[in-house]
Amino acid sequence: MKGHILALFCCCLLSGCAQVRIIDRINIIQSMGVDIEGETYKMSASYPTYIKASRKQFVSPLTAESKIIYGIFTAIAAKSSQPIEIGQMRTLVISEKFARGAIAELADIINRESIKSSNATIVITKQKASSIISESLKKPPFFLSELIEQNMYHGNTPMTNYHSFVNQYYGEGQDIYLPVINIDKGLLHMDGVGVFKGEELKLWLTNEEGLYLKLLKDKALRGEYDFKTGPKEMYSFIILHGKRKIAIAQNGKATISLKLTIVPRQFPKKINIQKKDDFHEVKTQIEEKFASEIKTMLIHLQKNNVDPIGFGEQYRRQHRTYSENGFNETIYPNLDFEVKTKIIILHSGVGH
Repeated sequence: MKGHILALFCCCLLSGCAQVRIIDRINIIQSMGVDIEGETYKMSASYPTYIKASRKQFVSPLTAESKIIYGIFTAIAAKSSQPIEIGQMRTLVISEKFARGAIAELADIINRESIKSSNATIVITKQKASSIISESLKKPPFFLSELIEQNMYHGNTPMTNYHSFVNQYYGEGQDIYLPVINIDKGLLHMDGVGVFKGEELKLWLTNEEGLYLKLLKDKALRGEYDFKTGPKEMYSFIILHGKRKIAIAQNGKATISLKLTIVPRQFPKKINIQKKDDFHEVKTQIEEKFASEIKTMLIHLQKNNVDPIGFGEQYRRQHRTYSENGFNETIYPNLDFEVKTKIIILHSGVGH
């Protein structure tokens, strides 16, 4: 009996500590975009609204500006007819200018939990962040976040979120990377990856390089890949899953091993994949293509002194004598990359 009374008492205490927020009496920010114009921060935000008469949900806009980055939250709350809730925000879009000048402030805000949301992702745009938010307002609720999530889970965009961003910024042995989103002919689309060195936006990666980065970083190795072998001939396939292993030896050799399972969508017409010789030719071509392109990207990153893959972190795990400055100055610039790939082709009709 005493146990039941104690449990009831604890429930009362817990319920008393909770802050009651009625869902239709608050504006839950869905997406947010931040630009810099001169010395002014400008924010554009969207939140879903439900019209009882039509029983439909729409997306509504909010805008605000401030001379200090923290001030935009106060300014946007002043324009809202109901309390603002940003704890469930799913997407933060930052302009290139913001990314180049205020990434430290963003890390500080997120680290202080001012705008933290476990489901939120950060993306960069080479255009105005407000234009991305405005375009998303023409779409159904959550279109923007679902577009990004779909490309992360099934496409060629590396998986990122608030937690990985903070970990990369404050941690050792890796550099920040963020997906890029742009508008082309009125369509929102993922458009590669931006890579930082400290607070500096240092490099833009293409969609293809974004896939290579994803294969070397994400837990789930999935994506889609196309490459031409002639003016009208190409390979096209889906990467279903895979495994990787990265090892850095004391002599400066970095070995990357990739094993990928793929499903073909299109092969050159002259190829009959059901023939054993053609099958092995296709397999070899794809393996060599992946190995060559990934190595080229790694050398490109190395020459620009950025390490989004996290070779520094990998080296720290394998070697006790780790120093971030020492690794960046003497070891990383001299790493010799060796990429090994093994491809398993499903539904080919040939034993392998």
